[in-house]
Amino acid sequence: MNTIDMKGTQQSTDALAGRGLLQSPEEWEARNTTLVHTICDLIETYKPANAQAALDVGAELGGLTDRFAVLTDMTWRAIDPDISEHAVSDQGVELFPSFGHDMPFEDQSFDCVTFINVFEHVSPEWRVPTMKEIKRVLRPGGILVGQLPNPYFPIESHSRLPLFGYVPTKLQPLYWRLTPTGWDFKKAHFFIVTINHMRRIAEELGFEIVLVQNFNYPVSAIPKAVRGLAALHSRLGVLPWAWQFVFRNP
Repeated sequence: MNTIDMKGTQQSTDALAGRGLLQSPEEWEARNTTLVHTICDLIETYKPANAQAALDVGAELGGLTDRFAVLTDMTWRAIDPDISEHAVSDQGVELFPSFGHDMPFEDQSFDCVTFINVFEHVSPEWRVPTMKEIKRVLRPGGILVGQLPNPYFPIESHSRLPLFGYVPTKLQPLYWRLTPTGWDFKKAHFFIVTINHMRRIAEELGFEIVLVQNFNYPVSAIPKAVRGLAALHSRLGVLPWAWQFVFRNP
């Protein structure tokens, strides 16, 4: 049985067990609500005047995209390689089967592109092509808005394992065997990458860096067993859970 994954749409129920470092469905909903509202706030603050069209890259089945469609005044589309065929979501969002490096849209089709908890799933050889393709479909003045998990956060967000981001790549599959999520390592398919990697590619492609900021989820989104530690960590202001960003296509 599936429920919600790292993007916000589907994952095994094991990862929503509400035990130890695993979030409960209520905590996951608090996480997604915070994520949607903070991203929408960035969109509303930095989108170009009269923005009309938006695209969610790596949207899974469109769970978060539908929320964006409700909270913004733009027409949304979404892509993901795991979408089996062209479809329309409950909120009227068109869903397309596509990788980010080869999108089925004309140049300058969108005023806003969202890229939320996806860059770490892009294979290294496709990072530049994906960012280049996003820039191609953005109109002049359009914005790329998103979030990237910090792989060096004390509890790595995909595996829920302590200090997973510091483990050598060759040893990660062995350490992954301890994950409480129930996910297969290959299917989780993510890489250790930081906002500095992403920012460097964006600058090389000519994006304007509008905003890069640290981001932490509220206590309500954190498993009860570690809420005290999470609250202390947040107050210390080091090693954020994630980074949020806004890049503009000049």
